[in-house]
Amino acid sequence: MARISTYAVNTLDPLDKILGTDGTGATKNFKIGPEMPGAGTANSSTVMNYITECDPRALAYLYHNNTYGGDGEMQTGTININNSSATTAFSAVTTLKISKYPFAATLQSSPNEAQNILEEYVNQRIKWSSVDNPNIYGIYECTAFARDGITDFYDMTLTHISSNGVLTAGDNSSTTPDVYVLEIFGSDKDHIHTQSANTDTWVITHNLNKFPTVTVKLSTGKIGAAAVTYQSANQLTVSFSGANTGTAYLN
Repeated sequence: MARISTYAVNTLDPLDKILGTDGTGATKNFKIGPEMPGAGTANSSTVMNYITECDPRALAYLYHNNTYGGDGEMQTGTININNSSATTAFSAVTTLKISKYPFAATLQSSPNEAQNILEEYVNQRIKWSSVDNPNIYGIYECTAFARDGITDFYDMTLTHISSNGVLTAGDNSSTTPDVYVLEIFGSDKDHIHTQSANTDTWVITHNLNKFPTVTVKLSTGKIGAAAVTYQSANQLTVSFSGANTGTAYLN
């Protein structure tokens, strides 16, 4: 065997193996990185990108490719539309099927579920983006999140706001599925309503897709005492004992 100093210096890759001894004294090959779910041989450095780059509140998922690893059924740690490997524009997405196990969790021997935190995205503005190219993204209002029967998958209902590019699952069976990150996008939403008509009932359509707190400032400069009735997550009524004009601040 040649001297170690004569070998070229290489960067570690998740597919590399190291020869060593385990705790029992047996000689074994040890892998640098874990295998991707559903594939027996492929790995991806995007796992590292996810850990180091994304919002700590975010979750990462593989976009399921129904030819990857020879598995036509959706796998744990994946998202998909209609269980296909077709490319879909972010602007055309209205429902996304999501595994209750995030991709990073599936790399554990006993993966943790995430459906509880996923439910927290309802009535929030969210972003799905490619972990390799953050300029490939879709921004939505998440309006619902419901389990698909008795499966380990949930349907996230989305209203498109803006986007760039497409969701893709990879081109063929030799291509590692793309990884996408789900995260809250932007700060909390608010709405300002100006009431110019003098009336004791203000009907406010705010389209915040939530039940906001309401602060009323009357035209007299005083903070108004009023009763708030919520008709829906997008409309409410402010009621006074007498007619008023002014401004309502919703947050």
